[in-house]
Amino acid sequence: MPYSILFFVSRKQGISMEEFKSHYENIHMPLLKEVAGPHFPLAHTRRYIHRTEGQAEGTTRNASTPAQVLLGTQADFDYDAIIELTFASEAAFKEFFQFVHTPEKAARVTSEEDKFIDRSLMRGVLLGEVITTKN
Repeated sequence: MPYSILFFVSRKQGISMEEFKSHYENIHMPLLKEVAGPHFPLAHTRRYIHRTEGQAEGTTRNASTPAQVLLGTQADFDYDAIIELTFASEAAFKEFFQFVHTPEKAARVTSEEDKFIDRSLMRGVLLGEVITTKN
């Protein structure tokens, strides 16, 4: 059974969504693939929150770039991306985690993330069973 983790990631203040996406795709992902090597997850999926220029109520973090909220409040969506890592198994995840958290590798990733991610706002959770209904 696949083993998946979700991370809720927020960009650093002063970085636009376009800069955030570009940095994630063009700098962070190649570094992560290099650092993880053969332990890279089966899938690393990025889902970016759709934001537009404007004024939002109920949040100070993204007051000028509101999310297109369908249910809830702006403050519920102050993160900018949902990242899903999928591994073949819990054991594969543990190998990845140990491998990328050796001091040298962790320092490389953390140093790079500090350039565009507000790590103090990052959250992560293990997913349970995933069920998909298709047409």
